[in-house]
Amino acid sequence: MSAIASPSADRWLDLGDILRELVSQQRIDQQTAEQCLLLRRGSANPQQHPLEFLAAQSVDDLSRPGRKLDLDSLTRWLAEYSGQPFYRIDPLKVDVASVTPLMSYAFAQRNKILAVAVSPEEVTVASAQPFVHSWESNLTHVLQRPIKRVVASPADITRYTQEFFRLARSVTGASAVEQKTSGVGNFEQLVNLGAADGEPDANDAHIVNIA
Repeated sequence: MSAIASPSADRWLDLGDILRELVSQQRIDQQTAEQCLLLRRGSANPQQHPLEFLAAQSVDDLSRPGRKLDLDSLTRWLAEYSGQPFYRIDPLKVDVASVTPLMSYAFAQRNKILAVAVSPEEVTVASAQPFVHSWESNLTHVLQRPIKRVVASPADITRYTQEFFRLARSVTGASAVEQKTSGVGNFEQLVNLGAADGEPDANDAHIVNIA
């Protein structure tokens, strides 16, 4: 069992673990891995997701001559490595009005997760931390339905967590006429409503039950 995928406890991704695995899979060489670790130690943003940091280094992908290890390829790699499906968040296909009540903005932000689909059978939740599980039991209990985990780009999760909750709050505070607009859950129709609104309230730490 790899150090990344320890089943005993939550494990936030570590750049060193990722680099060792990429070297063992011959995606990068040892020298490149060591250089990336040195750069990480001197990084001005130590909280940056390790996949975002690695993608920013534009290192060669030895398994794809002439190609770089960009964020998309690294996210796909992480999905395959963790055994969870890869998911590309398409804001035009997400029913924002249905997924944002599933959890508070603060809960999503704290756990670096985002609900992207909901059905009577399950809730699909995107994460870029596939080996962090502590949030699952709470959310499953509150929603009273199984969680389907998928792996998505950390940049997309950060971006759309902010945008979806801002848009949802805009709709909640909209006038009666705006609320009657057909298909209010559609991102494309909501974007103008949310464009000038502020960020969601990060102090709202409770999970909202969608009963």
